Amino acid sequence: MSSVRVGSVAALRATARLVYLAVVAIALLIMGSECASSTSASKTQRPHIVFVLADDVGWNDIGYNQEMNVTTNFVIQTPFLDSLAREGVILENYYTQPLCSPSRSALMTGRLPFHTGIGPMIINLDKGYGLPPGEHTLAESLKDAGYATHIVGKWHLGFCDTRYLPTARGFDTWFGYSGCQQDYYTHYSSDVNPFIPTSLTVGYDLHNTTSETMASDGSTLVWPSSTYNMTYAPLLHFSEAVRIVKTHAETSKNTPLFLFLPLQSVHAPLQVPSKYMSLYQSMTSPSRKVYAGMTTCMDEGIGNVTNALKEVGLWNNTVFIFASDNGGAPWAGGNNYPLRGFKNSNWEGGVRVPAFISGGGANISKSLIGSKIHNLMHVTDWYPTVVEIAGSKPHENPLDGMSQLASITRGAPSPRTSVIINLSPANATQYYGAIIVGDWKLIIESSYFGSWAQNGTIQRPPASWNDPPTVPPPPGSYHGTWLFNIKDDPYETLNLASINTTKYDDLMRQFSELQSDPSVVPDLNTLYPTDNVSNPAGNPYDAWLPWSDLPNSTCTAWSEYDSGGIDEFVIKMTVVVAVGCILLSAGIAGAIALWINRNRFRRIMSTNKPGEGIALMSPPEHP
Repeated sequence: MSSVRVGSVAALRATARLVYLAVVAIALLIMGSECASSTSASKTQRPHIVFVLADDVGWNDIGYNQEMNVTTNFVIQTPFLDSLAREGVILENYYTQPLCSPSRSALMTGRLPFHTGIGPMIINLDKGYGLPPGEHTLAESLKDAGYATHIVGKWHLGFCDTRYLPTARGFDTWFGYSGCQQDYYTHYSSDVNPFIPTSLTVGYDLHNTTSETMASDGSTLVWPSSTYNMTYAPLLHFSEAVRIVKTHAETSKNTPLFLFLPLQSVHAPLQVPSKYMSLYQSMTSPSRKVYAGMTTCMDEGIGNVTNALKEVGLWNNTVFIFASDNGGAPWAGGNNYPLRGFKNSNWEGGVRVPAFISGGGANISKSLIGSKIHNLMHVTDWYPTVVEIAGSKPHENPLDGMSQLASITRGAPSPRTSVIINLSPANATQYYGAIIVGDWKLIIESSYFGSWAQNGTIQRPPASWNDPPTVPPPPGSYHGTWLFNIKDDPYETLNLASINTTKYDDLMRQFSELQSDPSVVPDLNTLYPTDNVSNPAGNPYDAWLPWSDLPNSTCTAWSEYDSGGIDEFVIKMTVVVAVGCILLSAGIAGAIALWINRNRFRRIMSTNKPGEGIALMSPPEHP
């Protein structure tokens, strides 16, 4: 039997130890860098993040934006929001989507609605779809970064299956409701337009879930209506938010907190406790009077949350963000004056909304505190911005948003020079949308919402405005096209489409290229008919509950569509690369060890005699 022989036992063991120690040292270096960054993060506590997303708050509904009022008769009192804004930075050129679900989808994913299928329409309660499973949410990214994540308020991103619920999309807990709007006292939601009161399907819609307690039968999803029936919803929401803050401080103070407050306020229906409405008895508009009281109640609740953060010692390390999901609705008391248009339109009043960043943990440059910055920003920018605040990285899905952290806290130029406000979904029958490029804005409207409102009264634009459009609409469009220089004309009074034809043609070309891009997907709302199985009358709780497991349900199966995420090939390649890196590191370590002991090996090999040493391997004998 032949054998392969090398050196002495002592030399072999010494070399083996060196190789082993070298591999371990490299592994420890790699692990050490991770531990160092983790230790550094724990020593320098990552900031807590509180994000308040108000519902339907218009441009002229916040105190700091009401400077143009001649008298205080119509000024809404928002002292806490005004104070927070003065302590931070007001985002003067912040844009969002025109409606609820598209805005929330854009915020949660950093991707535009026509890339996720959530828009331009909202998700009705009786529709069997939700935010596609391949979309990685802001909450998931923060949870991956070690944050405790909580949501209190309105979800509106699908719930037909429990896997669409907030607790399956990155949130540890959820207290709130799933639909567009609900009665503020009974907590019942309807599945249709509240302005069409026929054939309403209504159901209880107040949920309290955790990631550990989810059941499709609703037994752990819905609190009995008798528990909170006739308690004003914002009072419940803010009370829960304060409870979360205090509990977190008591049990998890060294863990960073992400508290997302997508408020019910101040969406219709117009309801508020009398003590808040009594502050506005001098207002002549009945709807504006109630709306003003609702806004002040919201402001007070936000004050309660920030005060709780201060009481438990978290405020100095908290980043506080406030924004509205879309423009105000004048038919329900909202006011965007002097901006033109309102909710569900591409005019400035529909998509340019109040927003600011504040808080002791925001690290805003002293020269910027209390100022208004005019850098262009879009709702999709919050995802990468907040992830950067948390010291983490966005998911692999391609983002439409851009991190604005340096811009809004240190005054750096905005990375954004354009905003796609809206595009027609791939299955649209009408051609519409809006884009902003530099100082220019192109609007192609499929529905005319070009009115403006002063003091709660909807009015047509003044006769001096160049309106209606002077340029014929493109093929497939409904009403027409407008071109504005929104730097010189922020109120969209002068249509330049037929005056500056060069700029008009340039923006129309850009819009057409964007519209024809294959990444534009259909609006999922149009693909799914009303699912009668969703009717709350079909369950013992008389409540809106996930219904995907019920017979004849059309709720989208979780695996049916996936607009992004890591596929199997990427996972396999990641494993291959990781194994390759380990083997390469071991090879390098072995080579280093052999080089260090090269002289010892030479001596061993020169003095070794046949038959001495240990046989490392004896090959099998062949017959």
